[in-house]
Amino acid sequence: MTIRQYLMRRCNRAVTGTIAFLVVAGALVSSGPRVFVIRFALAVVITAVVAAAIWSLFEIPCPNCRKPMGRVGFWVANGRMERTAPRCPHCNVTVDEEVPGAPHD
Repeated sequence: MTIRQYLMRRCNRAVTGTIAFLVVAGALVSSGPRVFVIRFALAVVITAVVAAAIWSLFEIPCPNCRKPMGRVGFWVANGRMERTAPRCPHCNVTVDEEVPGAPHD
């Protein structure tokens, strides 16, 4: 598995978890009380969870040096850098190299 595949897998996991959370939260909000304060508090919590999911994509650690990959990790994980081979900003490893210690397919 390459680092690019690792990053995309992490992104897919974050997106799946966020969508599952939004479905459950939507079901709870729609069947919950109609009090504005409670709905507003739930909206704040939902917004915070979605923002945290997006932020977590910036904090994906490089499998080589374990430091956050930042924007490189975010854009590669989202599939926006398919034609280029960006590098980790800390250890300069390219995202098309194999993940260290991973079994080869």
